[in-house]
Amino acid sequence: MVVTSAHMIQFLRVDHMAWIEDYMATRKNEYNALLRLLQRFADRHGFSKQTVCRQKKSQKDLEETRAAFAKQFHTDHPNVAMDCVFNADETGITYDMCPNTIRAVRGGGSYVSNSERHSYRMTALLTVRGDGVKLPILFVTRGVADGAIELNEFAEYPRGHYYAIQEKAWMNGTVWRYYLREVLALHIEDPSVLLADNFDSHVSDESDRIVGEG
Repeated sequence: MVVTSAHMIQFLRVDHMAWIEDYMATRKNEYNALLRLLQRFADRHGFSKQTVCRQKKSQKDLEETRAAFAKQFHTDHPNVAMDCVFNADETGITYDMCPNTIRAVRGGGSYVSNSERHSYRMTALLTVRGDGVKLPILFVTRGVADGAIELNEFAEYPRGHYYAIQEKAWMNGTVWRYYLREVLALHIEDPSVLLADNFDSHVSDESDRIVGEG
């Protein structure tokens, strides 16, 4: 269900019109005051302002796909405990993004240098166990092996997580093998199931061998 400020105003008009009239009568800019009130109300109750995303499939289709996958999974792995199921997923993170608008001295230009127009990117590999336990995150940053970032900066990064270098900050076979050996293997004690994206580096013969060794 989609909730907007317009929906909340319509609800008040239908069921609480007298309250709206009393409230707006005490405000200089009636509509804007009511709008800000509803926005603060939404914030206090856990609603955040988000950009609308268009689904390629309906919610019903997504739920049916999830149910079918869950049924197939439990058929294929009927005796696997939840603390032996690992779900790994990657997501790209963009930071230091150039703003769309800036404040400039009146009469001055709003140009920025090329270096300020491009954002930085990294990849985060997140894994959670079937019982809800979250494994340390692997962050893949852009750089070269044995370069300045790896040699001088990694030691200053927050402890408790892992870091790797790749020229474009993407997941590849080298980074994936590092994750399997240095992160995932430390959390596997019994025969387990690993769910991962269908990327080439994830489904290679070498990846299968490393997971089997764990």
